[in-house]
Amino acid sequence: MKVLLWSVCSPWTMNFVENFLVKHNYEVWILSIGNNRDCKEYADFYKRKGLHLIELPPLALKMYEGKIGFFKAIYGRFLKLKAVIKAGPFDIINMQFVYYADLPDAIFLKYFMRAKLILSYWGSDLFRVDRDELVLQGRYVRHADFITFDNLDLEKEFKKTYNWGKKIPSKAALLGLPVLDIINKSCGDKAKDDIRRKWGIAKDKIVIAIGYNGIPQQQHKRILNVIRRLDKQYKEKIILLLQMSYGGSREYKRSVIKAVKRTEYEYIDIQHFLSNSEVAELRIMTDIFINAQTTDAFSGSVCEYLFADTIIINAKWLLYKEFEKYDFQYLEFESFDDIPLLIQKVVEQEIDTFKNKELVWKLRSWEHCDSKWEKIYRRMCE
Repeated sequence: MKVLLWSVCSPWTMNFVENFLVKHNYEVWILSIGNNRDCKEYADFYKRKGLHLIELPPLALKMYEGKIGFFKAIYGRFLKLKAVIKAGPFDIINMQFVYYADLPDAIFLKYFMRAKLILSYWGSDLFRVDRDELVLQGRYVRHADFITFDNLDLEKEFKKTYNWGKKIPSKAALLGLPVLDIINKSCGDKAKDDIRRKWGIAKDKIVIAIGYNGIPQQQHKRILNVIRRLDKQYKEKIILLLQMSYGGSREYKRSVIKAVKRTEYEYIDIQHFLSNSEVAELRIMTDIFINAQTTDAFSGSVCEYLFADTIIINAKWLLYKEFEKYDFQYLEFESFDDIPLLIQKVVEQEIDTFKNKELVWKLRSWEHCDSKWEKIYRRMCE
């Protein structure tokens, strides 16, 4: 089975490639779009895994950067399609990030090569896209052969957005999280102490993570503003963790660092590309995770924190369908002003999280997710 994987500059796509496509020996071709440092790192990873990269001509890359005029952009699009057709034909085209500008090309290639088109929605593909743009996308999305969703909230939102959505075969097929296996192997107080020592964190410190990437929608600065109010006795016990490894502008990240310096807390600022082992270490050493995003679906990072027995302080407006369906244990705030009180509560009393680990394993381990993806791919080629 020959697969074209589209939209690949993401750690989640790397995870999908390594733990599903490579494992099942699919012939995978990668449409590499982008010329920045991050995209080159991803391209190197795919080459090491033995995948085929479809390199786009410079003019086609400039089209994505918006640096050329209208007619050159059309020619750039033609060159992109020509490069893909030359590498084909494909049995499956899987767009792992639904981007409006690429949808017409994916539809054209689907019909031209008689391939099956799978659109895989992640949280930002629906929840952070303008309503008018979603309507325009719908003209192309309705041509998909199958649609997958990374959580139950996305499936619900998709069918609410498109009244014809139920006519297209679809499934909430979550991506497995390889970090869970690493956390499993590193359980125990001794491992946690060793990890903290590695990151320069004292044994008696309480680690509080604020957000899990560098985008403004994580609302880092609003959280930092309210936790400044905590008494000195609490501030001395706490070290803040700011994981801003991907997403967000340099200007925004600099403003977050300025804000955290004003709080008088110790802090760790992480902006480099993290391996799965490093991500697992961050989850294990974190005691409290504050999740105050403007919108979100049930993300992998949230699941990793739940699995690592981290206490989650979650915004009430993040109505995860999984939190309704399963008996996850967490704390909730309605207003940012509630956050300092909840931190005090965690510091002063024991919070039960024992159910979370088993629930997350059943939902997000590749042991359980693999068979769902295999059925979808096999169904497309029947």
